[in-house]
This record gives sequence, C-alpha cells and structure tokens, in this order.
Amino acid sequence: MWQQLATLIGAIHFQYPALLWAWPVSAFAVGLLVRKGRLTSLANAPRIFSAQRYRHTQLPVLRQLHGNRPQHQTTQGLVWRWLSYAMILLGIHGALAFPYRTGQQLPTPPEYRDTLFLLDTSVSMILRDYLVDEERVDRMTMLKSVLTYFIDQLQGNRIGLIAFSEQPYTLVPLTADYALLKNMVRRLEPAVLTGRTSNLGAAMLYTLQQLEQSSAHPHQKPVLVLVSDVNRTQRDVDPRAVAAYLHQQGYRLHTIGIGAATYEAQDTDYRGLIYHPVNFDLLKSIAEKGGGQFYWADSTQSLQYVMQAIQQGERQQIKVEPRFITIPLYPWPLLISLLGLIILQSGMGWRRPA
Repeated sequence: MWQQLATLIGAIHFQYPALLWAWPVSAFAVGLLVRKGRLTSLANAPRIFSAQRYRHTQLPVLRQLHGNRPQHQTTQGLVWRWLSYAMILLGIHGALAFPYRTGQQLPTPPEYRDTLFLLDTSVSMILRDYLVDEERVDRMTMLKSVLTYFIDQLQGNRIGLIAFSEQPYTLVPLTADYALLKNMVRRLEPAVLTGRTSNLGAAMLYTLQQLEQSSAHPHQKPVLVLVSDVNRTQRDVDPRAVAAYLHQQGYRLHTIGIGAATYEAQDTDYRGLIYHPVNFDLLKSIAEKGGGQFYWADSTQSLQYVMQAIQQGERQQIKVEPRFITIPLYPWPLLISLLGLIILQSGMGWRRPA
C-alpha cells in the first residue's frame, strides 16, 4: 500500500514548482501580519448566513469602548490563527503550481514529407490512350482516380495541388484536409481557366515562388511531384534549369509521365485532337536535374505503385521527445486545503481564544 502511494505521489509533476516553494515565504509574511494584529481570526468572520441580526442603539459607544480595551492575544490563539491562514495559502500555492500527471502517449508525427503535386491540365489530357476493362479512358480520368486513391491511402503529412497549363495557379495549398483535396481533384478539367498548352517552365517558376514565400521549416521541405503528359513545352523558361535550382535549394522533384509512349496507343475513333505521346526524355531530364526519379504510369496499377514508391522513398526520420496527455490536478490542493481547514477549525480552532 505504501509503495503504491509513493508511486502515485512520484507520478505528480508541477508545471510551476517555484510557486510551491514560495509558500513558506507567504506563510512567514502572514505570520508577521497575525503577530502585528493585522489579520483577525477566521472565527470572527461575519456570519452572513445568520437568521437574525440586531443593531444596538448605542453601537458607536460600544465600538469606542471596545476599541479602547486592551487586546490580549494568547500564544495559542496566534498559532491557530496563523495555521488557518497558512492552510489556505498552501492550497492556493499548490493550485497555482499546476500539479499534473501524464496520461497516454500522444501519437508520433508522421514519417512522410509533405507532398506538393504539379498537375498538368492542358488540353492533351483528354486523349484516351489508357485501356481499363477493355474500354478507353482519358488521361485526366486516370489522374483523378489515382490521386484520389493516393489521398485515401495517405498516412503522412500534408498535400498540396498546383494546376497548370499555359498559366499555373494554386488549387489547394498544403493541407491535411483530405476531404477538401478529393473534392478539388474531382473538379479538375483539361484546358479550363489556364489555357490549352503546357508551360512547364512557368509552372515550376511559380512553384518556386510559392515555396520561397511559405514559412515551411528548412528541414521539412515538401517533395515535389510533377505529373504531366508534356510533348512540347514553351522555350521561354527551361524547366530543367528550374529543376536544378530547386534541387540546389534542398527540394527533390519527381516526374510522372501520364499517357502512352508511342503513337501506336492512339485512339483511332477519336478525331478531335492531334495525338502526341509523352516526351519521356524531357521528363527524365527534369527528374535527373531535380534529384528525383522518373516514373511512367502505363496503367492504373503502375500509377498506384508509383505513388506508393514516392511515398515510401520520402520517409524522414523525425526525432522528437515523446508527448503525453496532461491530466491537471490543481483542484486537489484546494480541496485538501479546505478539508484541512475545516478539520482544524472544527476540532480546536473555533474554541481557541483570539
């Protein structure tokens, strides 16, 4: 029993232990005030709950006579008076020191980096060069389904989405709101708002500006994933140069080619747009300059594998101290102090001479 009690007491910690050690100073100051007669006994407190009150007609005279009488204070009366106030102060100091004990351990932070996707939404994403259950599926539909799958399976940090074609824009900043992410992925449409053709250089420059403006921790930089079916890009900005600069700044850029590699995958029944396969050489070069890997999503299963491979490859060791739930115990000092004061006064205090 005593061992269990000692273990229970040893598990109590104080957030502000200095306030607890300050109690002797407060008790000493109260003792001086009691000795000087500045603090009266608690037994002389007004009885605000008395049933009847009487006011003597000669109350001012009685007060004057009482004030002129010598005050005789016994040592026992002073001691009990001081103990009453010291007991109250002990409870106040104990509560202000904020005692607590630790509960269950909080989950550790995720091991995965934040992931920022650069999504190509040019008009070529409507090309149907995927076969799913022997039916033609366009590139955008494939991209949406796999991104939704990736968000559902995510066990890491935040995800951000940047959509681009001729002009880039932030679709969703880095967030852990997975419902919002999936809703915005469903709203992606080719060649809407940002133009028809792909401008990888402008998109990557925009991403660099957004990263520099963010307040991300320098040791927790997000991993960048470029998903594109690019065949030709504008030549005003070389995306490979931007990728190399991003890598110098500590970012890693992976590229995913979505679409077929040859003209043989062309949908002969579709006549709305000239078919072009994906420029693998350009995406491989961008990934090499960005310090990442190039992946080809030739099917639904392979695209899911690509997402998982990127996620697994971006694990990071997070060294943090274990965190626990804090269970506050500050009401207990007040309760114990109140019970001690009641026992003190009911036992001897109320009958001690003042």
